[in-house]
Amino acid sequence: MTKIVITGAAGFIGYHLIKKIINKRYKFILIDDYSRGKKDKFFNEIIKNKKIKFFNRNLIKPFKIKDKNIKYIFHLAARIGVKNVIEKPSETINDNLLMLINTINAVKKNNKKVKIIFFSTSEIYSPLIENKTAKFPLKENVNFIINNEIKARDSYYISKLVGEKIVELSGFNFINLRPHNVYGSRMGYSHVIPELINKFKSKEKKVKVYSPTHKRAFCYVDDAINQMIKLAFNKKANNCAFNIGNNEEEIKIFDLAKKIKTLLKSKKKIIKGNNTPGSPVRRVPDIRRTNKLIKKFKFTNLEQGLENYINWFLKK
Repeated sequence: MTKIVITGAAGFIGYHLIKKIINKRYKFILIDDYSRGKKDKFFNEIIKNKKIKFFNRNLIKPFKIKDKNIKYIFHLAARIGVKNVIEKPSETINDNLLMLINTINAVKKNNKKVKIIFFSTSEIYSPLIENKTAKFPLKENVNFIINNEIKARDSYYISKLVGEKIVELSGFNFINLRPHNVYGSRMGYSHVIPELINKFKSKEKKVKVYSPTHKRAFCYVDDAINQMIKLAFNKKANNCAFNIGNNEEEIKIFDLAKKIKTLLKSKKKIIKGNNTPGSPVRRVPDIRRTNKLIKKFKFTNLEQGLENYINWFLKK
């Protein structure tokens, strides 16, 4: 039976991905070392499935997978999180590249027709936005730049930008996915939406919103996974980069806070804070290339997605 490898399987996207495709005609090899992913009741339930083999493994060290039936590799494993990246920039770029290289090498000998689905990031557009050379919505076929100024935060997007090139030169079929502001259950807490919810639920009398005028286009996780899967299993999508996201509801962070306040029925006053260093003023994807290859579907609107997430958040 054809097998799928998913690295970083215990993380936010990895969990939702395996949950969506577990019923397809595949067997799965899941890899995670729980350095970022969660060993919680949700993931523990998933890996009980007989179609799954789970390995607790650090991908920074070379490894081998002696299996000739692997057809797809979804590579999500990465050192992420703004605070983590800023505190350990050298480890971020080194580890992210090593994890990718080791994963490719692990299957190279036994599997010549693997398709690599590499999870890049919308952060690679950040220097273009910062230098005011980006055109919105953000298209995939742009010439990227690396700023001359040294910033610790840059180590993450550079690791993903170089990662895309490694995949492109690997000799395998591939797609590079660039997710834009995906949110939903199990997303972790170092993101703007759960951070705002925590502020509204705290004992503080006021909620300070950072980067209040910056704009984002948020995409509910079910919609993002739908795009990812349809591209991954589509031969016409080979050897190309694709934005993943929802470009229909762009919103200022301050207005996002007001929506969350309403849904939580909070009476707290919202005040504007400073802009977070390195935060792009705007991020909205052009998804026309994605839509050409997948059947158009109706996105989960932001209010419904936020309500779904808040309900999960309060019950977890």
